[in-house]
Formats: sequence, C-alpha cells, structure tokens
Amino acid sequence: MWFTRNLSISINVLQNLPKSMHYGFIDSQFGRILLGVSAPGDDGNPGFIYLLYFVQKDDSTSIAKIGEHWPKVKLQEDDILIDKWRQKLFSEDKENHQIIEVAVHGTEFQVKVWKALTKVETGCTCSYAQLAEMVERPKAVRAVATTVGRNEVSILIPCHRIVSQNGQLKYGWGGQLKKQLLDFEANLG
Repeated sequence: MWFTRNLSISINVLQNLPKSMHYGFIDSQFGRILLGVSAPGDDGNPGFIYLLYFVQKDDSTSIAKIGEHWPKVKLQEDDILIDKWRQKLFSEDKENHQIIEVAVHGTEFQVKVWKALTKVETGCTCSYAQLAEMVERPKAVRAVATTVGRNEVSILIPCHRIVSQNGQLKYGWGGQLKKQLLDFEANLG
C-alpha cells in the first residue's frame, strides 16, 4: 500500500499552532506512519494534515516527538478519522484527482522551500543547491537544507527527493529508507 498518484498538495500556512491534533497510525509498505490531522470542519471540509512521520522505534516514541515539535497541542487518538485519511491518501481510484490540504507552521522562507519541494516530481531528485535556486536564494543552500530537515509532512512534502551533491542520502528517518523511496518512485510506470 502506497500513496495514490493522483494527489495534489495544497500548502496552507498556520498563523498559530492548533489547540488540538487528532492522530493515528497507518501501516504502509515502507513501514508504520504516524499521521496528525485537524478535526474535520462542520462545512464538510476534511481538515488538514499537520504531520506525517515514519515510526522509527515504536509508537510511543513517535507520539513523544509530536510533543517536542508541537508543544501545548492537545493530542487525541482518533482511529476512525485516520482511517478516513488512509482511504483518501491510499485510494486505488485512479480516475479522480484528490487535493490534500496540508497545514504548516514556519517562516515565509520555510514555507517557500516547502512549496518548492512539492514541485519536485515523482521519480525525480534535485540537490539542495538546485532547490535554493528554485526559491531564488542561490546562496542560502544551508538554510534550505535546514528547512528541508524541518519538514513535518514527509512524502506529501517530498523532502526525500532532495539529495546531496556528494551523493549522501541524508534523511530524518534514515538513508536506507530514503534509498528505498527513491528507488520505488524511479520505477513507477
């Protein structure tokens, strides 16, 4: 099971951290994923994705990581809501286009980098220097790299597609997983 290919990511900027976050786990072919989302709106809006982490050690360690990155946010486990998101993200429906609303909290520069990441197509990679060019800050390679590393929504904001010029596969969830993801995407038809 992996993400449907007909997704478009819409990045929304949070002015303040949310008061609460619903979370749960999804098992994928590349390991267990922790998904954090907003509650759906009364208007039928499915809400926003706040975070998507790969579980590295165990579920409780991953939940603790949310607390480090999202202080004062009340966490609510919600398997039913997460299952609805799982169905949307991993749908076999190849006909209908899905827009996924992602909400991020960061500086104007960080948001610009994260939006640029969504433009790197599946099966492609680019270097940190190339990404710095994309955001019209060619001398800010280190700042770009730091921002890539602070991405809270892996895969949907595809930070794994950014590679070092020296070929090192750095990734918050490990170089081996990054290699597996890049190999998988390179072989999609």
